[in-house]
Amino acid sequence: MNPELSAITPSTRIGDLFPSSADCPRFEGDTIVQNLLEFFSRNDDDAVIVTRRSAHVGIVTLRDIVRVIHDSDNLGLPIRDFMTSPVETFDADTQISDVIEAIEELPYDKIVAAKGKNVLGIIDKHRLMSLCYRQITPMVKHDYTVIDSLMGLVGEGEKGLLKMATTDTLTGIGNRRLFEEVFQSYQKHSKTQDYSLYLLLLDVDNFKSINDTFGHNVGDSVLKQLAGLIGASIRKTDTFVRWGGEEFAILQRYSDPMAVMKVAEQIRKKIDEHSFETIVHVTCSFGLASVRPEEDLESVFERADKALYRAKSDGKNCVRIDMG
Repeated sequence: MNPELSAITPSTRIGDLFPSSADCPRFEGDTIVQNLLEFFSRNDDDAVIVTRRSAHVGIVTLRDIVRVIHDSDNLGLPIRDFMTSPVETFDADTQISDVIEAIEELPYDKIVAAKGKNVLGIIDKHRLMSLCYRQITPMVKHDYTVIDSLMGLVGEGEKGLLKMATTDTLTGIGNRRLFEEVFQSYQKHSKTQDYSLYLLLLDVDNFKSINDTFGHNVGDSVLKQLAGLIGASIRKTDTFVRWGGEEFAILQRYSDPMAVMKVAEQIRKKIDEHSFETIVHVTCSFGLASVRPEEDLESVFERADKALYRAKSDGKNCVRIDMG
């Protein structure tokens, strides 16, 4: 790993984990196991790239070699017979948060970081996420997407405490504490980012009458169904929480403000057209505000809340944006 890297954030590039002079060892697939074993014995590397006509086609690790040399006859076989393939390669400029999201579905453990044709290094996906848990968590410890991806790597005790601290008990999504800390972290690093932040508030229309007419159990069911519906409608990189009562908040990162308005309208329409259990029809009103550089949460929340109030005043079941 790169000894010069002092801190890791979700926006850290995967290539930054390796020294700038790094170039992962490469061996042609015809190389025999004996030669690779001798290489491992002389060097600190524990994995190499397998190439065919200069293109990397697989990975062989020291563990792979140890596993196959139980019979001395294997020492003369080509290393391509024991490589992991295909290779999942990420451009060096890819942000770690995007890498973590992508590798969750991979059936193999090793991934490759490359800059053009130059392979910077190989990293085990579990090692990567463990590294992120240790170093990202103190800085962005409540980024819901990252934490959700890392949950499988921490002990049961830590997992329980982490979820209790950042999860709404009714709906299972994030809570206000989660949102506040993610917001503060994004604002702290906003000057180095090429996206804008947007706060989207939504409130269930006529929720009191739902509770009064159908009972609080039905009201709770509506909130849980709503959380699932919205959660399936947004990106994993969005921070989605129950702010309190029947009010929810979404923190979104976009470079195009029109895209945010489009997403808000899509969510509104999806809720309006959804058949909820027992009461069938539910609508929500939305207030949207862009987050100004260095603005505190109280200020942007007040602006989004005013936009939400306008949506209520304009007949509900609509999206209004703060133009200030």
